[in-house]
Amino acid sequence: MRKKTILIIVGVVILFILLFVNQSNELDWSPTFDEIETKPLDTKVFYEQLPFFFKGKSTKKVYTTFYEYDQHLRMQDKDTLKNYVSISGSYDIDETSFNSLLQYIDYGNEAFISAYYFPKYVQDTLNFKIDYDPVEIKPEDKTLYLFHTNDTLRYSPKVPYGTSYISDSIMEGKKLGFLKSFNGEKHANFIGVPYGNGVFYIHTTPEVFTNYQMLEAENTGYVSNVISFLPTLPILVDKAIKLDPEISRSPLRYILSKEPLRWGWYLLLFAIALFMLFNAKRRQRIIPINDPLKNTTTEFVQTVSNLHYDAQDYNGIIQKIIVHFLEHVRSKYHLPTEKLNESFVTKLALRSGKSVGEIQQLVSLIIKMKSHQFSTKEPLKTLNKEIEKFYKQ
Repeated sequence: MRKKTILIIVGVVILFILLFVNQSNELDWSPTFDEIETKPLDTKVFYEQLPFFFKGKSTKKVYTTFYEYDQHLRMQDKDTLKNYVSISGSYDIDETSFNSLLQYIDYGNEAFISAYYFPKYVQDTLNFKIDYDPVEIKPEDKTLYLFHTNDTLRYSPKVPYGTSYISDSIMEGKKLGFLKSFNGEKHANFIGVPYGNGVFYIHTTPEVFTNYQMLEAENTGYVSNVISFLPTLPILVDKAIKLDPEISRSPLRYILSKEPLRWGWYLLLFAIALFMLFNAKRRQRIIPINDPLKNTTTEFVQTVSNLHYDAQDYNGIIQKIIVHFLEHVRSKYHLPTEKLNESFVTKLALRSGKSVGEIQQLVSLIIKMKSHQFSTKEPLKTLNKEIEKFYKQ
């Protein structure tokens, strides 16, 4: 069993190694917008530039929901004013956290949120509406514009979504930037919405903040001007809408964030599970099979009889046959054989199922041969015939 377990574990290890070897080295273009990853559509480059944009102000990543931060952690930051920044494909903030964020902005903080999709309660509260152009079969280069400056940003879209923009039908905020739709119409993609003592800056083209676009852009003035709307304050980066907070705070976060390390970790757990499964069974030495002792009495009698027969000692053979027969009666029928009388005959007949006459004839022959000496083999044949007849019946 132990050898079989080792072979299974070795086979699993080889299988996972083959999977790793055959993994594709192609770039991952999934739009995850992660702040620490280097994939084309993550945002590490942008977040590394934030201290430069805000003159060295500190950057803090919020791994909890904003409600938890507002209720338990904000006071630890000395309750100073801060900029709230979130860049994602979909701004999936829960309603309770958004209500806490509203109070936070009302206090005098400011928020910059860039995403393609916003929950309806966010749009309703801030009085704007998101519309979308259909996904183009053949994506063409797009240009983003700002109203207050001539800085523009021309980029080649890599995210497989339709163009999102802010509808003009419902909007109380100030238009700060725009783009042109597939039919040439201008639509706002960057607005400022005052709320209490603070401001929400809503931006609908988060792709321009990704690693690929930041490194490929010919004009970085657009990003600088967009961020310059925020005051020079410390920055809160909301990660909870993109990552599970429990995973983010886990010691395994780095391992789980790297695909090779993640699969290696899963392989280790699987191998440990296999080891525990096969070793959980009770271990015991193999119990040897001992054959029961053979009854060698018959063989011994046969051997002795052959010796007597070869020596023509027929009387000795007769006596040995009688002794063996009486031993058989004692062991099988549990009858004493000291006295071969009528009581013995009757009991043996009852227990063997034979007639009293047959038993009487056999017993009489045995008594006669026990007290006589024979020098021929005829009496031996007669006795053997009668006893064999008893055995067979």
